Amino acid sequence: MTRPRFFSVEAVVVRQTDIGEADRLLVLLTPDRGLLRVTARGARKPGSKIGGHVDLLCHVNVAISGGRGLETISQAETIESFPGLRGDLGRLSRGLYLAELSERFAVEEAPTHASFRLLIDSLRQLEKLPADAADLLLRWHELRLLSQQGFAPETQRCADCGAELEQADHVFSAARGGLVCPKCRSRGEDPLLPASVGAIKVLRFLKRAAWADAALLRVGDDDRRQVERVMRAHLHYVLDRDVKSSAFLDEVRKRLGVAEQRAELGGR
Repeated sequence: MTRPRFFSVEAVVVRQTDIGEADRLLVLLTPDRGLLRVTARGARKPGSKIGGHVDLLCHVNVAISGGRGLETISQAETIESFPGLRGDLGRLSRGLYLAELSERFAVEEAPTHASFRLLIDSLRQLEKLPADAADLLLRWHELRLLSQQGFAPETQRCADCGAELEQADHVFSAARGGLVCPKCRSRGEDPLLPASVGAIKVLRFLKRAAWADAALLRVGDDDRRQVERVMRAHLHYVLDRDVKSSAFLDEVRKRLGVAEQRAELGGR
């Protein structure tokens, strides 16, 4: 499809790379055109008219002009900048994770209305969530995005034989696409992850619930860790790669956890 020489789009900046002395290469997620790769010339110069509008995670309206090479942003206007994410490393790391995940499931010139709105809504929620609820939002977002794309894990029936699962501890197979019943565990040589009754209930609830309801859920540490391991394994299998920003997210959580422990010890 041939694009017009000049056009405007609503977008979220999901990735940026510095190029040259003052320019930036941006990856934009848009509702109508999927992913766009454009340059923001002079964006890093002091006093740039567009630089402050095209930071990572900014929700913007941009005017784009085409040419022989990469298309170029000629104007930019901020819709939402999500300042609550930028002032908090924990929230920022989670926002970057959501942005990368959205990028991984998008393609150029393919409408992404549902996943675009999902990303905007999740960034808005993340901006005001306490730390203990932020990871639950990530799990909810992952399951909602996977459902939109047709890759949601099977949690009601055995992903192998289709039998309805009894209320009990089971195992999860990313290769088979979901939970596996006791009879099918020994089939194949794919890695199996434990999934307790509690973790399974969390997965099922997050798959069907709106965030307003999911936000009220209280999840124990063991179930939370199991759900995260299951979702990471499933996403890795679906995408055939790791989500790179998950390593940064883990490192931030580790450092913030150590800082909190030191603060508690210092206050005693």
